[in-house]
Amino acid sequence: MPGRFRPGRAPGPLPEVATPSPRIATRSLVHRNPFATVSAVHADFGSFAKDYYVVDFGPRAGIVAANEGRVLLTAQYRFLLDRVAWEIPGGRVDDGESPEQAAQRECLEETGFSCDDLHPLVTYRPGLDNVENLTSVFYSERVQARRPFQPDPAEVLSLAWVPLEDCVSLILEQRIVDALTISAVLAYGCIVARRGKGNGRPAPRS
Repeated sequence: MPGRFRPGRAPGPLPEVATPSPRIATRSLVHRNPFATVSAVHADFGSFAKDYYVVDFGPRAGIVAANEGRVLLTAQYRFLLDRVAWEIPGGRVDDGESPEQAAQRECLEETGFSCDDLHPLVTYRPGLDNVENLTSVFYSERVQARRPFQPDPAEVLSLAWVPLEDCVSLILEQRIVDALTISAVLAYGCIVARRGKGNGRPAPRS
């Protein structure tokens, strides 16, 4: 029967909250394009009901490529901003690919730098009701130049090795605005702070 609630297990110090148990109808495809699908689904909670429209972009991965206290950022034109945005390397996880493999591939394709010894950093979902785009972020401190960087007007226009503390300042100044880079840089900053490492040494040369 819809509308029942089941006990919810609380993570860590958070209080337990009863979890709704709705009757969920089969999803129906509303739209498909080369990059995403849109599906409609009806959920009956008993005392109320909701219609959800879920945009599914598939999983993606990103990587904080770090060396001697600096983070590798890429410059790309972003349509909704109508300007260049500075971001960490990342992109879609292809079929048959793990998130780690995707993060390594994207970094090499976009920048010419390879990353080894990847560590999980943060996993998040951009939306919890209507956007399916599970995002896995890693960090690597073993970064090597494999080929010279070639600007691509359709993708990456430029690269920069930016001190971690400057990346955080750019976020607070709202000059870095995409969720992937914000979450990744702040999470990596927490790891660096916990280790007590400095971050003002020179960057590697390509």
